[in-house]
Amino acid sequence: MKNFTIIILVFLYTSSIPAAAFLANEIEWAPAVEGTLYRGNTLTNGPYMVKAMEFSSPAQGYKNGKGEIVPETPVDPMVYLEVFKDGNFQREVLLTMQGGSDIDPDYEVMISGTGFLLGTSKDWVQEYYNPWANVGIALRGKPKLDVTVSTDKTTYTSSSSQVITAKVDVTNNGYAVARNVDVTFNIDGLKLRGGTTDQLHQVYMELNKGETKSFEVVLLVPDLLDQKSYNLTVDTKSFDVKNIEYKSTGKTSIIVAIKQDFFTVSKSVKTRIYLNDIIMVRLTIGNNGLFDMNDIILTDSINPNFELKSDTPLFWNIPVLHPGEWKDVGYSIKPLETSLTGFTIPAATAGFTVNGRQYNISSDEPDIIVNGPKIIINKTADKKIANISEDVTVTVSIKNIGNIPTKIEAMDFLPESVSLVSGSTSLESTFLELNTPAGFSYIIRMNTWDDIELPAAVAKYTGVDYRGMTRSSIESERPYITLIDPTKNSSTPTLTPNIPEVQATPSTTSQTASSESTPATPGFDIIFGIIILISTAVFLRK
Repeated sequence: MKNFTIIILVFLYTSSIPAAAFLANEIEWAPAVEGTLYRGNTLTNGPYMVKAMEFSSPAQGYKNGKGEIVPETPVDPMVYLEVFKDGNFQREVLLTMQGGSDIDPDYEVMISGTGFLLGTSKDWVQEYYNPWANVGIALRGKPKLDVTVSTDKTTYTSSSSQVITAKVDVTNNGYAVARNVDVTFNIDGLKLRGGTTDQLHQVYMELNKGETKSFEVVLLVPDLLDQKSYNLTVDTKSFDVKNIEYKSTGKTSIIVAIKQDFFTVSKSVKTRIYLNDIIMVRLTIGNNGLFDMNDIILTDSINPNFELKSDTPLFWNIPVLHPGEWKDVGYSIKPLETSLTGFTIPAATAGFTVNGRQYNISSDEPDIIVNGPKIIINKTADKKIANISEDVTVTVSIKNIGNIPTKIEAMDFLPESVSLVSGSTSLESTFLELNTPAGFSYIIRMNTWDDIELPAAVAKYTGVDYRGMTRSSIESERPYITLIDPTKNSSTPTLTPNIPEVQATPSTTSQTASSESTPATPGFDIIFGIIILISTAVFLRK
């Protein structure tokens, strides 16, 4: 069931005719607006305002045994208020702790003293005189009917959808009972599925605060030759205890479209194929209606996991199709990937005019399962950060996650700045079973101080028949290796006479931790330099 936002219009009608008699205990009050008033302060609720004019007279004070200033005689608190409506003075009100609330003769407003300053407070003493009172203004509660109209759908199809189920909810969100509630449902020319029109008119004796009354009607979907919108509206009328009338309205709209199979576009294609298949996609657009289809623009597109094998722009302009005629067009595609769950083929769309009105329709979106091998190739290096003198192991792994075995070969490549230490950089043609990994690994050493991005490894594999054309665009990721210079790895602080100690800047965070825990050793720099020179000579000799 779909719900819709409803604009509620509530009108309050007053009459010069005297209101019907009511009992005082029938009056319900809305929540009061409260405030603390000092002399001269005002408080407002709706059209009513009260102003604090006077309080009980000040008293002489003395200091009691606790050292507090208090009135010599406790004061009997009271507040004298003036009441205004719409800015016009109405009457005077005196509120005391013992007295109750003040209600105007028309029972439209109730003024209450909700709290008073204690009679023994220092604020009653003449030289500290600053009394206050908490005052509340409550307006007479009134009903407020909110109407919601909902339907089981927003759009119906002529001659296809059978019925419209509409529901009306009337809720009293006001602060008083609504009496003699009269509800009328206007169905904008639609017809009832059954029964009399009495079901469109409901009467409720009372609707209490927070209470909801509901009813449903079932309507027939009309037979149309053109799309049409219908406005479903509900009007309510009710009365409060003073017999004052209230009205409210709610509405929603539904659309009844023409039967879509008057004009059709369909897409037919094999739904289970092999990776090396070239298949035909056929589009058919037909006119099963009563009028000509004019200026037909038929367009289509292909899934990115397929390639177009026909010389066609996938765009056709058909001038006219008379009632009972149809048109077939087609093209061929070939899959690029295996998918055991299936690729979704996009819908073809057609735009055209009938009797000067524009229409747009779409075909279905078939799924195509593509059987065949599906190769995953990964390339990794065992070190992301390496010394120029360190060996790095590179691993290339290949896996077939399709549903048909295949023959495969793979090759990797070395940049000029990298030397092969050991191992093989290729995989000769081999039969790759399903979910049985294959691959190779080798060891390299860098000949440069620059960071290196290794090239992608490439895998080539045969089609479903293990022969013929191969697809050579399956590439791995490209590992990145950061090189570090061991000769620049020392960040040991050096002490120089008459110069403050300076901490050398480390090249990496890990080196910082090492340098902070290693004390400087006299003569170590010279020995370390000799070692580096000897190591470099040995490396170059290799």
